[in-house]
Amino acid sequence: MLADKHILITGANGGIGFAITKLLVKQKSKLTLLYHENNQNIEKLKNESSESCDIEIKKVDLTNTMELDKIITSILEKHPIDIFIHSPAYPAQHKPFMKTTWNDFQKQFDLQTKSFFQISKYLIPHMKSKKSGKIISILTAYVAGKPPNGVVDYVVGKYSLLGLTKCMATELGSFGIRVNSVSPSMVNTPLTEPLPEYLKKMIKSQVPLENRLAEPSEVAEVVLFLCTDGANYITGENILITGGYSMR
Repeated sequence: MLADKHILITGANGGIGFAITKLLVKQKSKLTLLYHENNQNIEKLKNESSESCDIEIKKVDLTNTMELDKIITSILEKHPIDIFIHSPAYPAQHKPFMKTTWNDFQKQFDLQTKSFFQISKYLIPHMKSKKSGKIISILTAYVAGKPPNGVVDYVVGKYSLLGLTKCMATELGSFGIRVNSVSPSMVNTPLTEPLPEYLKKMIKSQVPLENRLAEPSEVAEVVLFLCTDGANYITGENILITGGYSMR
């Protein structure tokens, strides 16, 4: 179903990004995987995959405008991108509002929103010419409900990405380009390990479905659906994956 699609994934070595990558490898998609510092998971996956699996891995700092321009240009010189999945994240930190600086916000804006904007502008011309394309961002359930204390920069960064995602969906729909997002509640990944244990226990207690955190594979399955033709009449949506933690 997705074997003929070129798919670009940012944050491909992270917990959610890697889970998405593994599913798309099974679909025999043509993958371009971007990572920042650690590529251990995706390198191992590439080495273990069959020779027929087309995987390209590139190191890039998404917050470095010139470096990102160079990388995306080099990718597009080889082939266009049909689907773009944006899943970068900084390690979680717990910091009260009064100790948060504007630089904390700026870092989130640059990673979450600016790089998404920059990459999308390169990919959209081809998608417009084909009257087809899918762009998917990974957000957080905190943009749909009451956020916890101590993650204000992260939440505001994700809200900015949600706004951009919705605006793009409105403007690009006439060209057959679908732009959606998924918002999981706290996910059981290495990025959440530094968070205080009491915070994770509190969140688990508020999840109606089995009182547990989401698993990366459960988020990846929803993203996979958005990549398929079964989601062709969905755009501008933010799909909650929360086990009932957030409802609307």
